[in-house]
Amino acid sequence: MIEPLAASRLRQSLNSRIRAEASRRGVTADDIRQQYVFALLTKRLFADDMDDWLLLGGNALLIRTRGGRFTRDVDLARTHGWSDVQELRDELRSALSRSLDSDPFRLEIVKVSPHSEPDGYGYGALTAKADIRVLLGVAEFGRFSIDITTRRHVSGPIDRISPTPIIDHETIADLPDVPTVPVENHLADKICALYELHGKTRTASTRYRDLADIVRIVAHLDFDAARLSEMLDHESRRRRIPQPTAIVSPSPAWEQAYPRQAREFAEFPTEFHSLDASLDAAAACLDEVLNGSRSKGRWDHASAQWRG
Repeated sequence: MIEPLAASRLRQSLNSRIRAEASRRGVTADDIRQQYVFALLTKRLFADDMDDWLLLGGNALLIRTRGGRFTRDVDLARTHGWSDVQELRDELRSALSRSLDSDPFRLEIVKVSPHSEPDGYGYGALTAKADIRVLLGVAEFGRFSIDITTRRHVSGPIDRISPTPIIDHETIADLPDVPTVPVENHLADKICALYELHGKTRTASTRYRDLADIVRIVAHLDFDAARLSEMLDHESRRRRIPQPTAIVSPSPAWEQAYPRQAREFAEFPTEFHSLDASLDAAAACLDEVLNGSRSKGRWDHASAQWRG
C-alpha cells in the first residue's frame, strides 16, 4: 500500500489538476473527478485487450466525443451470463484488483445486487448492480456504480475507442482501448427513444438529454447511412413503435422544457440550447435517412454533409 505521505501528495496533485480542468471546461470538479475515476476502472477492466466486457450508455458517447456529460452509473454488458451474484462478484474482483505499476489506487467492491427482471422488448437479460469505491491509501477518493447486463445491443463487429485522458497525469497516461457499441447503434437507440410513448397514458418522452446527445453525435462523429437505417429498423421493432420519419419535437411541452434542461447539460454549446436549434441541427443530417431518401453514404461531421 502507498505510504500515507505519498498518498497525501498524490491526492493534492490530482485535486489541483482536477480543479484546473473543471475551471477550463466550465464544469464542476466532481464531474472531472468522476471521469478520472472512470479511467481507473477502464485501465483494469480492459487491460487484457479482451471483449468480455462492453461499454454502453452515456459514457460510451463521452469517450467518443471527448466531452459532455458523465454518468455515475457505468453501463457494462457482459458477453455471457452468470449463475449467481457470487460468480459475478468474483470476476469483477479479479479484474478490479489488478496490481498496476502506473497507479497506487485500489478499487473495492462494496456490494453486488441482482436486478433480474423480464425485458418487455424481447431482450430478456440478467441484470445486476455493483457499487465500487476507489481508495488512495486508506482514504476514499471516489465512488461509482456499475449497471451490468448480458444484453449487448450489437450485431456485427464492435468498436474499440481510444479514450483521451481527462487530465494530464501519469496515473492515466496509457489507457487501453475500450470496446463499445457502434455509433449507429447508439444513435438509433437515441432517436427511437425520443418518440417512444410510455405507460397507460401514452406519455411522450421527457428524455431531453437524448436530443442533446443526438446533436453531439451529428456534430462530432462520422457514421454510415446503411448501418444506421438497419439499426433504426431493428430498434423501432424492438420498442414496438413506428419507425420515425423525421426529427421533430416529441411533444409541445418540449418548447419550454428543453431550453431549461439544455442550459444544464455539461459542455453543451449555447447555440443549441433552443429546441428549434437542436432539432434543425439533427434534422439536417438525419431526416434523409429517416424518410428513406438516403440508403447509403457516410456522414462527414467535419463538413456537415453526407458523402457517397
